[in-house]
Amino acid sequence: MTYVLTLKPQAPGLTRPQRILLKIDGERIVDVEYRPDTATETALTHAAQFTPAQLIAAAAQSAPGCGVAHGLALCQAIELLAGIEVPPRAAFLRVAAAELERASSHAAAVAAILTALGLASLAEPFTTTDARLQATLTTLTATEPGDWLIPGGVGYDSDASVREVLEQTSVELIAILFPVVDRMLSQRSLLARTVDVGVITTHAATQFRLEGPLGRASGLTSDLRIDKPYAAYASLPPERVTQPSGDVYARLVVLVLELLESLKLVGRASRELPGGEICGELPERLPASITNATVEGARGPITYHVESDGRRLTSVSYRLAPQVDRLLTRSLLVNAQVDDAALVFVSTDPCDTCVETGY
Repeated sequence: MTYVLTLKPQAPGLTRPQRILLKIDGERIVDVEYRPDTATETALTHAAQFTPAQLIAAAAQSAPGCGVAHGLALCQAIELLAGIEVPPRAAFLRVAAAELERASSHAAAVAAILTALGLASLAEPFTTTDARLQATLTTLTATEPGDWLIPGGVGYDSDASVREVLEQTSVELIAILFPVVDRMLSQRSLLARTVDVGVITTHAATQFRLEGPLGRASGLTSDLRIDKPYAAYASLPPERVTQPSGDVYARLVVLVLELLESLKLVGRASRELPGGEICGELPERLPASITNATVEGARGPITYHVESDGRRLTSVSYRLAPQVDRLLTRSLLVNAQVDDAALVFVSTDPCDTCVETGY
């Protein structure tokens, strides 16, 4: 018997309704139609009407779990355009904020995968971790990230009490999560549901131009923090995390290992924070030019392209690494067991902004 089932997935990066129509034959999916919602306009659409600070704030609000990365990419594009040097102290603080955000995003994604597996008790520590990391990020920035990030550096410094919070968060969460991760990744019921399920081969990942954790879980190695370091990543390089199998289990492993690696970087950024200023000198006018800058967001590279007429920014646009679009969703789910559909989709850490703007 063939019938149609509507799947409405829930994931941290999905802020608008997403519908996936599944055509089922027996227990297998034989056809897929993905219907993502469309985005709305932001200040970035009409760049000339806004100041750089307003545009950075808008960029930071443009995607769930990647606000710091979006704001940082736009800041770096403006800094490159204007020839602004970012002081080392500000660069370290930016890394701390970016890694708190990455760890928070990954924790939320892991919790969503475990919830889809019906493992609520294992999901709970990651949900708690996500909340604590968001609170720590607020402590660091003392405001919204889009207001804290400014061309040339950051808007607020971190005193000893803030650095203590960063260090404490890093140490305590690593101590909590290590035994949880060790127990989780060897659990037989989890292995049975995730190994060889929802496979994206290395060849397919290359063909779909996947990057970020989704690509690294399929054997690809690109990570801009290591390959083309920006901010303070030359001084604070992370360990590269990859998995070859490309299944749900590999995606889960990459997310949890990158989460732990990000927590280590937060602690290092706090302990090794150099002295000095937190903002470089800004020019009176932006030169007439075009440039772009790319950072490694929680879901992969984020590139901002900016244009200036010599008085103001006239155009701001961005592109993101491809994620689970219509074609990849179909490739993932056709021939899959219907009971695995939600799990497979959620394991890709889908984001509606990424779906619409992937290059």
